[in-house]
Amino acid sequence: MKLVVTWLLCLTLSTLTVADTMSNGIFQLINQRLTYMQDVALFKAKNHSAVADLAREKQVLEKALVGAQQSGLQPDSIADFFQAQMDAAKAIQYRYMADWLSTRPENSEYRDLASEVRPKLLELGDEIVLRISEYLKDGGSFDNKMHKDFVRTVNTKHLSENDKKKMFESLQMIRLINN
Repeated sequence: MKLVVTWLLCLTLSTLTVADTMSNGIFQLINQRLTYMQDVALFKAKNHSAVADLAREKQVLEKALVGAQQSGLQPDSIADFFQAQMDAAKAIQYRYMADWLSTRPENSEYRDLASEVRPKLLELGDEIVLRISEYLKDGGSFDNKMHKDFVRTVNTKHLSENDKKKMFESLQMIRLINN
């Protein structure tokens, strides 16, 4: 009897560890994607471009929703998550630019938006969608117990607690397509 209980406990703990690792990997990808916003902000500041680009946002959202559906996610359930990421990205850019009104950027060099940053952002976005889909297909869920891990992992400079809350809550709403 002890052997069976020990085996079940080990199985449960190993499953939790895999789930925790998978969700933490998703959180790390989200954070990594947001770290590019300093480059985006610096490019836009130096080129006198607006932070908000609604046409670009619409294009990114449409592509992301198609990719989400192809990965087995309900597009309407993930749209708010994509919007929350874009809103957080804009907020980070605005906050960097506000800082630069009184101090020069620490580094005035930035990665090229067209050839380096945007392709990487698209790649990371696709990877996030794929990982979320795999995680949900494996029975994972983004429950409230994970919020602390999310907040601790998604820690990009200039990301507010409200930005994090909005992203996490929208992450919790993502669902698989019912076949």
